[in-house]
Amino acid sequence: MELMIGISLVLLSGMIAQWLSRRWGIPAIVGMTIMGLMIGPGMNWIQPDQLFGDLLDPIISLAVAVILFEGSLSLDRKEIFHFKEPVRRMYTLVPLISWILTAVIANMVVGLSWVTAFVIGGLFIVTGPTVITPLLKQANLKERPDKILRWEGIIVDPMGALAALLALQIGLAASGVTDSAELGFFFLGALVALVLGIGTGVGVSYAFQRNIVPGDMQAPMMFALVIFIFAISDLIMDESGLLAVTAMGVTLTNMGLNVDSLNNIRHFKENISTLFISAVFVLLTASLTRPELIELWDIRIIGFVLLMMLIVRPLSVWIGLAKTDVSLSEKTLIGWIAPRGIVAMTVSGYFQTILVEAGFTDAERLLPMTLALVFITVAIHGYTLTPLAKRLKLTQ
Repeated sequence: MELMIGISLVLLSGMIAQWLSRRWGIPAIVGMTIMGLMIGPGMNWIQPDQLFGDLLDPIISLAVAVILFEGSLSLDRKEIFHFKEPVRRMYTLVPLISWILTAVIANMVVGLSWVTAFVIGGLFIVTGPTVITPLLKQANLKERPDKILRWEGIIVDPMGALAALLALQIGLAASGVTDSAELGFFFLGALVALVLGIGTGVGVSYAFQRNIVPGDMQAPMMFALVIFIFAISDLIMDESGLLAVTAMGVTLTNMGLNVDSLNNIRHFKENISTLFISAVFVLLTASLTRPELIELWDIRIIGFVLLMMLIVRPLSVWIGLAKTDVSLSEKTLIGWIAPRGIVAMTVSGYFQTILVEAGFTDAERLLPMTLALVFITVAIHGYTLTPLAKRLKLTQ
């Protein structure tokens, strides 16, 4: 009974937070964060770690997979035909620059070892649909900045987890903790996840177009497949499931699937995604303890976050988008907006555990740094996106 009450409280709290945010005109992400802190460390009404036990991480991971897949269904390459070069740079060159700059700052400001710094640098290239999508819905941006930020958030999300995993494998091999065979397994696992996602997308498109699966069963069948493909891919290699479901969604959208079928799937997934986003944010923020919240205000961590917002992101965007037709105002907006979200929060604990067990004790700062970056960027970018976009005349 306690578990049932806890689940119902999380779901209802998340939706109430979204509803109140819309009525009061505040960013939904901020509302959900406040709600989670209130029912968790504030009022102590719910303690997710105790309530769900070992099920907490799998529940959050599966929810993130569904959210990311739902976002990838909107990535139709025809919608970026006129500005595909800036979009391509936003998920290739910009993350690479951000990765290197973040690692340098983490090493020089926070004092992390280079291995830990490059792991956290890879992890922090993400923005993610869980945070950027609600903000874009409220901001109502013009087409190009909206699509650039949306594509970046969805494509780079799985890339961030894989970049951190690559840095981890290289660091462990260079330190003599593991052998180079583990590095080869990483590339093989990423390739398998990509093939698995694309292959499933092609197969599903074929089955749906020929009505092998009846129309009223397509959406729930897709929901079950997303969870299954994510689980299988993660079983093959940790943190590769997000890549598989993203590849699956992009493939499905661009395979010429019947418009009615695609709309039914999107509508079904969008409703579930809205519920999952609110529930996961409430769960994660409610899981925090008061000592963890106090640790977020370490002066070096705050300095690191400010440098990430004021130096790393703008510089990465301005260098990455140089010599494109993206306007000065668009570069300014895109260079400012980069809220981190659920993927960074959920994956950071995994990397912290592995690094500490391998002897990198400085990795104990990884989780506090992640939490600080998530909360500060969500709050500040949530409140500034719409006013800045209006001032730059980038709203519709």
